[in-house]
Amino acid sequence: MRLSVCLAALLARPALALSSTITDVLSADPDYEALLRLLQRTRLIPTLNTLPAATLFAPTNDAISKHDLWVHALDDAFVLTDNVNEQLRQQLFYHMLNFSIAQGPAPEHSPPLHTFDTLLYPHKPLDPPSHEPPPHPPWIPIPSGTLGEKSQRLRAVLADENQKGRVAVDAFGKGGADIVKPIVNATNGAVLGISDVLIPPLDLATVVSAQQSLSYFRRIVTPHVIKFLNSTSELTLFLPVDNAWDQLNKYERIYLESEFASDDLSRIFNMHAVAKTGVKWSDSFTPGVNLSTIDGTTLEVVTTTEGTKVSGGDLVHPDIYASNGVLHLVSSLLIPEGALQITPEKYLLALNCTSFVSMLRSVNLTNLIRDTEQKYTILAPQDDVLDVLGDSDLPEKGSPELKKLLQYHFVPGHWTAEKLENGMLLETTLEEEGLKGGKQVVSVDVHHSGKDSKGLQFAGASVIGDPIELDNILVYFLSRPIVPPSDSISTALPSLDLSNFLAALLSSSQSDIIRTTPRTSLLIPYNSAFKRLGLLVSAHLLSTSYKQDLEKVILHHTLSDVEYSSNLVNGSQQTFQTLEGSDIKLERMDNGTVLISPSGGWPGMKSRLVPRDTLTQTGVIHELSDILLPRSVDITIGKLMKAAKGSTMTSLFNRAGFEWILNGTAPPDDWSWPDEKNPGGGIGWTVLCPTDDAFKNHNLTELFANPMRLKSIVMQHIILSPYPKDQHQRLDARHDFEEMYNNQPLVLEDTATYSTLRDNESFYGDIVFKSTGAEEDGTTQFIVGIKDARGTDGSGDWAKVLGWGRSTTSAFPTFEPTQLDSEPAQMGFSTRAGFIGGAAGGVIQIDRLILPYEPPWWISYGAPSVVGFAGMSEQKVSATENIKAFIAGGFGGASAVLVGHPFDLTKTRLQTAAPGVYTGAVDVVKKTLAKDGISGMYRGMVPPLLGVTPIFAVSFWAYDVSKQLIFALTPDRTHPSLSTAELAAAGFLSAVPTTLITAPVERAKVLLQIQGQGGKEVKYKGVTDVLKHLYKEGGMRSIFRGTGATLARDGPGSAAYFASYEVTKKFLTPSGSSPADLNLGAIILAGGTAGVAMWAIAIPPDVLKSRLQSAPNGTYSGFLDCARKTIAADGVGALWKGFGPAMARAFPANAATFLGVEASRKLMDRFF
Repeated sequence: MRLSVCLAALLARPALALSSTITDVLSADPDYEALLRLLQRTRLIPTLNTLPAATLFAPTNDAISKHDLWVHALDDAFVLTDNVNEQLRQQLFYHMLNFSIAQGPAPEHSPPLHTFDTLLYPHKPLDPPSHEPPPHPPWIPIPSGTLGEKSQRLRAVLADENQKGRVAVDAFGKGGADIVKPIVNATNGAVLGISDVLIPPLDLATVVSAQQSLSYFRRIVTPHVIKFLNSTSELTLFLPVDNAWDQLNKYERIYLESEFASDDLSRIFNMHAVAKTGVKWSDSFTPGVNLSTIDGTTLEVVTTTEGTKVSGGDLVHPDIYASNGVLHLVSSLLIPEGALQITPEKYLLALNCTSFVSMLRSVNLTNLIRDTEQKYTILAPQDDVLDVLGDSDLPEKGSPELKKLLQYHFVPGHWTAEKLENGMLLETTLEEEGLKGGKQVVSVDVHHSGKDSKGLQFAGASVIGDPIELDNILVYFLSRPIVPPSDSISTALPSLDLSNFLAALLSSSQSDIIRTTPRTSLLIPYNSAFKRLGLLVSAHLLSTSYKQDLEKVILHHTLSDVEYSSNLVNGSQQTFQTLEGSDIKLERMDNGTVLISPSGGWPGMKSRLVPRDTLTQTGVIHELSDILLPRSVDITIGKLMKAAKGSTMTSLFNRAGFEWILNGTAPPDDWSWPDEKNPGGGIGWTVLCPTDDAFKNHNLTELFANPMRLKSIVMQHIILSPYPKDQHQRLDARHDFEEMYNNQPLVLEDTATYSTLRDNESFYGDIVFKSTGAEEDGTTQFIVGIKDARGTDGSGDWAKVLGWGRSTTSAFPTFEPTQLDSEPAQMGFSTRAGFIGGAAGGVIQIDRLILPYEPPWWISYGAPSVVGFAGMSEQKVSATENIKAFIAGGFGGASAVLVGHPFDLTKTRLQTAAPGVYTGAVDVVKKTLAKDGISGMYRGMVPPLLGVTPIFAVSFWAYDVSKQLIFALTPDRTHPSLSTAELAAAGFLSAVPTTLITAPVERAKVLLQIQGQGGKEVKYKGVTDVLKHLYKEGGMRSIFRGTGATLARDGPGSAAYFASYEVTKKFLTPSGSSPADLNLGAIILAGGTAGVAMWAIAIPPDVLKSRLQSAPNGTYSGFLDCARKTIAADGVGALWKGFGPAMARAFPANAATFLGVEASRKLMDRFF
């Protein structure tokens, strides 16, 4: 009931003629003595008396004694500072109703809980308190205050199931003061004694603080909200209980609990507060009502028999009274979906990243942390990390450098740990000028630290703890801020393994280009690449005279676009342009290796790519095992000799007419080289270059005055460098795969042997390398010398290898594929010298001048000696080759004997038998088989079988020596190869030393072959028995009988043999090919033809030899006597006896010779 209505009724009603008023009732009861005095002090007696009907809930004296304010007001010594007694008057008004109630049993359907409007109209206290008396009597309360025109409410249970009443209970009838004295009616109302003073509800701030179920709200509420609760009138609150905040996730609550959430907390509060429309007690809730909050959102209140819901949440505790409004407790947050969004900025603030946020604000990057739609992965250092670093380690706030750094910490998208893989590159929000506005990337490193856990790093900074995913952001906490990549040179400088290339780069004029050219990929070779490239090539590139070559090389290592390892290793693109202008080519191997071929250098030049993805301001850096040479860099032998400090040797080359080798150009038109040394015109040159210091002890004036000597010295230092059989490296299996092993001009290995230009004029034209052991750095040191040089102190025929370098040019064009089918040995080169891919040739720096070796005549034309150069014994490999050649010769000779001996036996018996013994060769065979069986055809085979190996070895050795002798005797020759006549002469001379072995062998063979023929007795048991008898008979003279006849046979025969062999090979060689390319069948045909040619002219002296060696002592006085007596006795035709068997033997025996040599050699090569 509104007070205005009550006042109108009071004025309209006549005064009741009752004997006692409420004041009288209080005066009559001693329990109300204290209350009466307080009413008097606060001047409320007239008010009570004026009210026509009132109810007073009267605290007893005991109740008042519990409250200090009331007790102090009763003290006569109490100094009244407030003349109005505002506070006490307000509390007393709260005990008064403006109507009378009658206590008694409640009606059957009456609610046990009653709500009354008191005479208390709460208002803000006077400040300062008034010393003036209250307004005019009767001092009736005026409807106004913090509840609007509403008075404060009071709930009471007038009678419960025990017929007991309580006043000032809560909405559930709990608490309050007991009614301890029965109702006493008066003329103007009623009095009910209560056990306690009724304290009026305080402001909402105080009320909220008293609610246990609002502990979380009290934790996060801001001072601003508290002040608002304390000062705002007519406020209706719907506050969520503690459990309701569980609707928020952990990190949303952390944010709300932080010092940075005040604005959002205010807004959340405003979404739960209704003001300026009157206090909304629960009894004002119609079945459906909408309330507008301070924030502008709408609360939908729905009341049903089952209860009340507010915007979907249950009203769990209605009508908690306050002096300036009412508090309702609800079960859930009343925040409309999407009405409140917590930005990444707020989360970061709550997650201890305040310094990070502060820096973002200083460079105006708040758009990255206030956007609630765009997804980002944020790499955030927390405050404790930045505190350790300090401001000095970071760019100045507000600077462009700081802005770039911070943009590098934001990666678009949600990159959870499950998505991250080792080596990934993620685009950040940093737009890099060096990438032409492209986004800079950040590297990801993943390492597994346990069965189910893995460690993460971004740009080398470790991730601390677990990442946090919140709405549109995913946050990784880093151990330090990550810095955007700097320029490529600054980025690579800390790597000591790359220092050589970087030093070369910084010394060139291209460093600024490499630093600033946008979107580039720099391929940096390791320091070891310069050593592998060769000391001389490296020295050439680093010399001041050839800076332009170095700069071209540098630019050839710079790709003209950003190529991360994913594209290089797994992509399909094969060619990539460089800043130098030419392309490089990639080859992806099955094992994952990536090889890079440059545009120049030498064929087969490769480098292994080591993909690093080292990020730079302009792109990326990868590493290489070896250096790449572009085609624009032409490294000639002359340039390498200059790098080898070989200016003196260069002068010698020019004086000797070999300047074309230095320049890498074609030789002069009048220059020629034997075809067998130059198949297809595919030979390059490697120069042994002594340093200038090596000439200190040589008289250059004398040397320049002797052109022949000068030319011979220069030719001794020019090595033929063969091309490979194909464009791939042919290396020893022990090398496995070394990308740039072919950077050597020659394969340097122990006992590797090569021919020099002196090879055609001297038996000592070959040079050989020997390993002297490993250096401290693990490399192998070599010396080089003249092969088979001996008899000197080594001062002039060997030198130490100091360095090497391979040229990119050659004096000859590259082989066509069809010209590359020859084996190295067929090209005239040692098969022990390895072959390397591409254009052969270069310079090997040595510490001495190697003087041509001129051995004494007894060494030059004596038996070959198995010794090395400079006093060193022959290397193991050369010894093995000699042994294999010796054994192969033995196999060839043995094959000739096995195939040809039956023919030879038939020939010899025809030649030595008396007339009429045999009718012909067939008759010899028949009678021999009839008498001795098949073994008879091989009688006398042991001597030639034992002697054939040294005979063949000496024969072919003597043939080679004879050719060298002819070259030595014809220094002014116009053609580098021997004519047919000269070949025949060499063949004739080869028979001279061979006869010393052949003559005694033939003597024993003949005697064994003829014994038993014509019924003669078998005199000898074997070759040893023959030699014993001969020695007893006539000493060594008897053993060597027929030596002159043997030479008369073998001299012309060997001349025909070797000459016809060479002529037949040349005839069988196709045009444009080399005799070295002939197959085995052609070789056998040439050998068989040579045998036929030999025996075609050797039969007459062979007949005389056989008769001289088989006749008894004294039969013939010599070769001519034997010829005269043979012709006299049997005619000239006797000189051709055995011609048929000899010719029948000639072809198969000599074919078998070469078959045995080739087959045994191939078999031994397979195992040794």
